[in-house]
Amino acid sequence: MKTRYAKILAALLLLAALALPQSTCAGYRGPDGKFVTRVPANAPPDSYRPAVERSYAYDEFRLGQPDTWPNVLVFLWPLPVLAITARRPSGRLAFAVWVAEPLLAMGAAYIIWISASVLATPAVGAYLGLSATALYLLAWLVELWGRVRARRLRAAHVD
Repeated sequence: MKTRYAKILAALLLLAALALPQSTCAGYRGPDGKFVTRVPANAPPDSYRPAVERSYAYDEFRLGQPDTWPNVLVFLWPLPVLAITARRPSGRLAFAVWVAEPLLAMGAAYIIWISASVLATPAVGAYLGLSATALYLLAWLVELWGRVRARRLRAAHVD
């Protein structure tokens, strides 16, 4: 039961990470307001100012474009999983959700890290997202250990 609270905390931290910048990129802001990584060779002196551009997971999200959904869903997946487990499903559904949890956590961490670190510098949102998925995975591992111990104790009492 205590692992449920750790998973809820991890889900809330992951949700908070969605609102924070995932990566930053140093560059310059031009007189037209556009961000560039290098000042054009023909630019007048002092027309471009140093700037840092922050990227958020939801920047590219478009409801009508399903290929943009994974960038946001990696931060939201624990919410339906926790809702399903709160209803205490039995049998195959409970087992399938339980087996899917570490895969979802590792997949989310991978996507967060790749999208934050390719061609940019990871920011606080990426680190918080990685920490939240690690906490979720740790809670799952504690559950696994509890299940293994319970099974061993049951087997010891049967003999």
